[in-house]
Amino acid sequence: MKGMKRKFFLKRMWSFVIVMLIPALLLVAVTTYMTLTTQMRRMSESNARDIDAVQTNISLVLNSVVTQNTYLTGMTRTNMVMQKALRREALSYTDAIYLRNVVASLNSMTSAYDYVDSVLIYMDGFDRALTSAGLTNLTDDDYGGWYSIYRQMPEKERICIAPLVVNEGMASERRQLVVCSRMVTMQGCVAVRLNVEHLQRMFAALQQNEDQSMYLVDSEGSLLAAAGRTDAADDVQAVVARSIAQGDERETWAKLGGRDCLLSWQPYSAPDFYIVATVDRSMILEGLGERLTPLLMMTVVVLAAIIFLAYTNTRRSFDEIDLMLKMFEDAEAGKTIERPRRKVNDEYDVIMNNILMMFLNNTYLNIQLKEKQYRQQNAELTALQLQINPHFLYNTLQTLDMEARKLNDDGRISAVVGYVSDILKYCLTNPQKSVTLREELDYLKKYIEVQHYRFGDRFIIYYEVDDDVLDNEVFRMMLQPVVENSLLHALRGNERGYMKVRARRIGDCVDIRIIDNGDGMTREELLALRKRITDRNSRSIGLTNLDRRLRLRYPGMGGLRICSIKNFGTSVSFQIPYKKCTQDSTETGRF
Repeated sequence: MKGMKRKFFLKRMWSFVIVMLIPALLLVAVTTYMTLTTQMRRMSESNARDIDAVQTNISLVLNSVVTQNTYLTGMTRTNMVMQKALRREALSYTDAIYLRNVVASLNSMTSAYDYVDSVLIYMDGFDRALTSAGLTNLTDDDYGGWYSIYRQMPEKERICIAPLVVNEGMASERRQLVVCSRMVTMQGCVAVRLNVEHLQRMFAALQQNEDQSMYLVDSEGSLLAAAGRTDAADDVQAVVARSIAQGDERETWAKLGGRDCLLSWQPYSAPDFYIVATVDRSMILEGLGERLTPLLMMTVVVLAAIIFLAYTNTRRSFDEIDLMLKMFEDAEAGKTIERPRRKVNDEYDVIMNNILMMFLNNTYLNIQLKEKQYRQQNAELTALQLQINPHFLYNTLQTLDMEARKLNDDGRISAVVGYVSDILKYCLTNPQKSVTLREELDYLKKYIEVQHYRFGDRFIIYYEVDDDVLDNEVFRMMLQPVVENSLLHALRGNERGYMKVRARRIGDCVDIRIIDNGDGMTREELLALRKRITDRNSRSIGLTNLDRRLRLRYPGMGGLRICSIKNFGTSVSFQIPYKKCTQDSTETGRF
């Protein structure tokens, strides 16, 4: 028994695993994939945002340099005042005020950006320059610094950026980036010296998390500035230089300082340098851990619940088996069997109540059989009663016909009564028996004559029927509902209406169309009519009944197709299979 318990315990546990644990594991897998994809996208977007932010800040400075260059060198007076000042000539009061305004304009850049150390304007051939602090003589540091960078610029290059070390080897050593822009109308340049330390602080302020680093690299791959992990600077320079040389993608995974990082770079033209952003792969693991921890805890809870449910269900099942065996033993021993006090809601409850369910099912089937027999008898009685009513109506019409002949009229009443009698006999003959289109048209013409007697000459009807479809098989009362609908609705109110009944063969089908020139319908009225016709619960009899019969008799052919234009008329058409009638349909039946 213990071996059987263990077997059923493992079987139930496996069933619960399939139902509960596998979906949980699938949820963990899907969450992991979505988290990795999301984190990858966020890393890429984070790098792109940082690069855009750095590019925006640098662009502000470079655009200011270009603006100052264009503004200052594009004015003749600036050229004259600058040359006077650089030649140490005496300046008039107006020139001095103008020069002071130029200095203030230069000083505005150093005040606006803390990483801008100084801005100066230099004209070739002089040993002085105009700076954001005023006129100053060039020193050895100037000649060895920004002046040397300016002189090494190619003639065709308008702007460049280069690193510079001021007071190298001294306690006051500073690293700078020099931006030189050639003047447009004068021989000289506008030079801006950027403080690398302050620039790197700006980079650090733009970083969104500690796993990111920012770098500024020149066109040869040399590092200009860095913020973040400086130990990976050499690897960044190598990767960027290789990517630039080979024309690789601007985003790649690389080994930087012994750690996997996502590296993104963006070129900045005029001057040529590159802004690089990196983010450590650990950012992915941090986001993954935050989402997976509750899911893994949930999985452990689900596993514990599976073990508990499998154990309790197996134990309860075997307790019920023991109870059933004891009941059978008591029955064999002739003891009184007591109803179990504990309620059972599993398969053993179904087994114990199986006999009761069989009895109930048998009773239900007997009731259903009796009800079916009652309905069948009731239908037979109704059918017999319906046979009596038409027979009485037909005999009554025959009597009216004989009485009409006794009158001295033109015979129209007798003819109409005869038509109605023929129509009644045609309609009530076996409805399952097919007729030809010729017979259906003959019946329709009698119906039209009756309507002419009622309405006079208020309408004219034409028939356009191909000879090869006259013997086609149709069912009874196929045309009359459409014609009646046109007479009662479409032609109502007109002095004289026209109607055409057309039947022609199109391939393997017979296309039948009834067209009138009545009032027609608006789009809303037409949609409402179509909806009413296809509604099985509609109280409309004529067109709804015909549409239903067409769909049942000819599946796949479609039902009624109605087209209408307000004040122009209506067209009702349908298609039936092209099939010659093989049954003897000339006998319309007898009462």
